[in-house]
Amino acid sequence: MDLKGVRAFCSVADGGGFSRAAATLGVAQSVLSRQVSALETELGGRLFHRTGRGVQPTELGEALLPRARALLAEADQLAAAARGESSSPSGSVDLGIVPGWAQPLVSALTARVLADYPRIRLRVHEAYSGQIEAWLATGRIEVALFNRYRRGAVRGAELLSRTDMMLVGPKDHPALRGREIAFRGLSGLALCGPLRPNGLASVMGELAQRHDVELNVVLEGSSAAILREAVARCGLCTVFPRPFVEREMPGPIFASARIIKPGLEQMTWLAVGTQRPASLAARTVARLARQILSER
Repeated sequence: MDLKGVRAFCSVADGGGFSRAAATLGVAQSVLSRQVSALETELGGRLFHRTGRGVQPTELGEALLPRARALLAEADQLAAAARGESSSPSGSVDLGIVPGWAQPLVSALTARVLADYPRIRLRVHEAYSGQIEAWLATGRIEVALFNRYRRGAVRGAELLSRTDMMLVGPKDHPALRGREIAFRGLSGLALCGPLRPNGLASVMGELAQRHDVELNVVLEGSSAAILREAVARCGLCTVFPRPFVEREMPGPIFASARIIKPGLEQMTWLAVGTQRPASLAARTVARLARQILSER
């Protein structure tokens, strides 16, 4: 099997189209199309459906994608070992990260990689935790930083931090006059929150049902920036972890209070994917991320 075809297949799947994948690999789109067609002929089936917005893997493509990524990872490691580069990590690393940690981590991580490991290339994917964990399970990313809001260990992951969750809203909001607010105080407030399905939304929904609290979520957003803007301009309240509030939503525009009775706690986890053998570059990125977050 020609590895160029396998690499073309993975690049098109990751990029969602042939033109973007061709630019990433530095080859002509016609060349990429021929490589994928040759692989489809060898495998005996189509790997992509064409859509109005690009391409989507077929059922066969979805089934083969994790194994194709694993094959490329092993081939890259074999080539690195043959060149005697095992002590000098190199190659691309796909990092998945939740919005709340992207701004403080990515710039610091990039600076350290540039300074100490210039042969590593970072590819950063930002999404909420559910999407991050799904990408990790399918092998689309190698290193993941995600959040959970339930107690208990996460298999194969390392707990990095625990932090209180805060209700945050506009300055002078009547619900935010004190430093703490009981969970029942959220009842009836005009809220915005993360787009569902989402771990925080699920936990808050369960607590609301258990404590007979009516949550009035009038807006769901796919990023922290959307929710922050809704709080600043629309008078809504939302729930964010304390470090994000202190960093991104200080006074005099915003006010916040710790949620208590019951309290909400965010736990941040670091994991390296198991769909393929972790490369030295991926392990290096995970170690650097761990170090950076421990310093904060």
